[in-house]
Amino acid sequence: MNKFAGFLLVLSLLILPTANAQNLDYNYQSTYSVPIKLSITENFSTKKPLNEGDILQFKTIEDVYVHNTKILEKGTPVSAKIETLITSGMNGFPDEIILNHFEIPGIKDSQLMDEYIKTGQNRCIWVYPLKWALTPVPPVGSFTNLIKGGHAQIKTDHVITIYYYPEWK
Repeated sequence: MNKFAGFLLVLSLLILPTANAQNLDYNYQSTYSVPIKLSITENFSTKKPLNEGDILQFKTIEDVYVHNTKILEKGTPVSAKIETLITSGMNGFPDEIILNHFEIPGIKDSQLMDEYIKTGQNRCIWVYPLKWALTPVPPVGSFTNLIKGGHAQIKTDHVITIYYYPEWK
C-alpha cells in the first residue's frame, strides 16, 4: 500500500464516527413492525391541479394494536404530504405521485416507513411498438409522441399500508 493511501485510511478512521447502535436514530436490529391501513377521505386524482407540498387527508381503516395494546382507533385522522409530483409525458409515460411524511397522532415520523407511490396507467407498452411500426412512414411515427400516460388516482376504497416500528426511537 502506498503512503498516500495509508494516510487517507488513517485520516478517515479519525474523522468518520464509528457506527454502533447507540448513535443511530433507528434500531435496525429490531424488525418488529405494525401495519397501519389507511384510506383517503375523498377520491383524489392528478386531473385536479396539484402542487408538491399539498396535504391529503386519510383515516385508519381498522384499530391498530402493538403487543395487544390499542394505539389507534378505527377512523383516526391521518395527513400526508405530496412529496413529489411527476406529470405525464410523451409516448405514454404516466402521472406519478409520491406521498410521504404521514402525520399520525402519538407516533413520531422517525418510527414510520411511510412512502407511498401511486402511478397512472402506463401506455408505453403499446405506444412504442406502434411508434416503431409507423416510423417508416415519415411524419406518422412522430404523432405517437402526442399520446400521454394516465392520471394517478387514489380512491376511497384503496387500501394504503404504511408500517410503524414502535421499537425505533
